[in-house]
Amino acid sequence: MPTKNEDGLIALTSADVLDFALSTLLTGVKLYINGYKCTAENVYEIILKASAGQTSINDVCDDLKGTPKGNTVLGQLHQALPQKVNDLWRLEVQLNRVLLLNVPRRMLRVRCDLAIDLVLVPYHGKPAKDAEEVKRSAAREGTTHFHCYATAYMVYKDCRITLAMTFVRKSDTMLKIVRRLFKRLDVLEIRIKKVYLDKGFYSIGVIRFLKARDLPFIIPAITHKKGGVSELFIGRASYSTSYTLRNQELGAETVDLAIARKYSKGRYRRKRSKWFAYVTYRVRTHPLHIFQFYRRRFGIESSYRQMNRVRARTSSTDPALRLLYAGAAFLILNLWVVLKRRWACDVHRQGKRHNHRGFTILRMCHFLIRAIEHHLGTVDTIHEPIVVRSLMATRASVGSGG
Repeated sequence: MPTKNEDGLIALTSADVLDFALSTLLTGVKLYINGYKCTAENVYEIILKASAGQTSINDVCDDLKGTPKGNTVLGQLHQALPQKVNDLWRLEVQLNRVLLLNVPRRMLRVRCDLAIDLVLVPYHGKPAKDAEEVKRSAAREGTTHFHCYATAYMVYKDCRITLAMTFVRKSDTMLKIVRRLFKRLDVLEIRIKKVYLDKGFYSIGVIRFLKARDLPFIIPAITHKKGGVSELFIGRASYSTSYTLRNQELGAETVDLAIARKYSKGRYRRKRSKWFAYVTYRVRTHPLHIFQFYRRRFGIESSYRQMNRVRARTSSTDPALRLLYAGAAFLILNLWVVLKRRWACDVHRQGKRHNHRGFTILRMCHFLIRAIEHHLGTVDTIHEPIVVRSLMATRASVGSGG
């Protein structure tokens, strides 16, 4: 825990950061790992170093002295984690509990904006056991197959904290995903101001679900070059109107539609106007203000970039192991946000002012790596194999004798 230094100031060290992360994992994620060297504490330290260094378990074990072999660690993890896709909810429950163990309760009591989106982690190969493990999407990084996770993200002032996550199966509809996330949010009793969703959630089922909960929301409408919402892109100014969505199974649903015309003014190498359409509910303001409101959702996409910055790498096909890595990455991000608000502040005459360069995510990763290397020790030398040395001695003796 943080202690006072010689000047009487409370200091946060790399060992403290590791202690926060490690104690959280040990408390929240209960995995039966029992070995002589391969203990739960060692395994979590290895995962944290792999996450901070964007590397694999095998690379970390080869680099540290006081750790078992990488295959031993992976074997213990495969045995301790759920074996079937239908049992992943057990791991999800533990990871969702871990996400908020270090978040102060006062931060969860405020009314906040909520963002929901999907993150796709590229996957190369066939599913391990069940076709439900892998979801298909547009090609990226040389593949159309992904392990998919959905998250609910709190947006309040300069804080963006992941509240809940869930593994997305191939057959999951957007409505089913939203219901699972809100089931967790109901337990947390989060007070929601507005909900922002990606255009992938633009469907009658999701809209009706949010309306039934009487939650204000903003969802961008899917547009095409011709027909549908695109026919409403007329005139020279932004405006609001109503629009009716139709589906053969779900029927018709009339929604409020905000049509925003935004001028680029030379930005994005574009000197023209562009139309945007948003489905809204209980958001009574000008369409251009709705456009600005929705830009807050892009914080969740930046969190996904940061999540990939602190996610361990693996070639394993096990969806449970990949889910554990994703959960550990979101945990590190939440812990970083909390520590940054507490320690990366400058004293100002009007109060505290957050110093965003005082404790960056890169420094957080360096703190974790240094603390783990100091605790377990690193491999600093490579010894020459005995067989090679004896062979060289034999050749030398033969050469001198000739």
